[in-house]
Amino acid sequence: MFDNGHWKFVEQMGLEPKIGFLYVIKDNYMQKLYLGKKFYRGHGKLNKGKESNWRTYTSSSKFLKEIFKERPKDEFEFICIEEYVTKGTLAYAETWTLCHVDAPFSDVWYNYLIGKIFWKLHEPLTKRHMTRLRWAMEFV
Repeated sequence: MFDNGHWKFVEQMGLEPKIGFLYVIKDNYMQKLYLGKKFYRGHGKLNKGKESNWRTYTSSSKFLKEIFKERPKDEFEFICIEEYVTKGTLAYAETWTLCHVDAPFSDVWYNYLIGKIFWKLHEPLTKRHMTRLRWAMEFV
């Protein structure tokens, strides 16, 4: 058995050289998802190298924090998607994933922030955009 707290993952989390993980919180009652990232150890002046609260961490989202106060934890699943070795890759994985699932346009995702930028969009990318991008990439 792994000591991963409430996180579902196929192996022990938090081992060196991994620095953090990408996760999804699944709200089984509302049928919604939240994606985020969490570091295993602190990076600031006061907490550098100290283990974080990753095993019990729920989210930095103010909205989700309020939901967790009102509803039982067993209505949620805490899923680790993947661990990463570098901050840059972890940040990129979060951004790429939120863009890939079109989180700002979706009613399925609680996320509206991508890279600390609010992305509540009202104009979707066009099908022509997607088609021409795929066409352009055929030459690479």
